[in-house]
Amino acid sequence: MSAMVIFGLIASAVLLLAFAMLNLGKWTTDDYPYQILNFLGAGFLAASAANPFNAGVFFTEIIWSALGLYGVVKIWRARRQAPVTVPDRAPATV
Repeated sequence: MSAMVIFGLIASAVLLLAFAMLNLGKWTTDDYPYQILNFLGAGFLAASAANPFNAGVFFTEIIWSALGLYGVVKIWRARRQAPVTVPDRAPATV
C-alpha cells in the first residue's frame, strides 16, 4: 500500500471523527479540534488525490482545507479580542 493511500485513509478517518464529534454535540464549529481536524484531514485528502490526479476530489479538499484554516483563524481572532474577565471575589466574612 502506497503512502498516499495510507494518508488518504487516515485523512478520511480524521474527517469522519470531526463530523461525528460535531453531530454528537461534543464539539461545535467554534472548537479548535473540529476546525483543525477539518483543515488537516482535507489537506491530506487533497494530497492523496494529487497522485494519481483526481480533479474533483483534489479541488473539493483544497477548498475544504482552506475553510478549516479560516475557521481556526476566526476562532483565534475572536478569542484574542475577547475581553479578559477576572472573577469576582466573594467578600471575606469575619
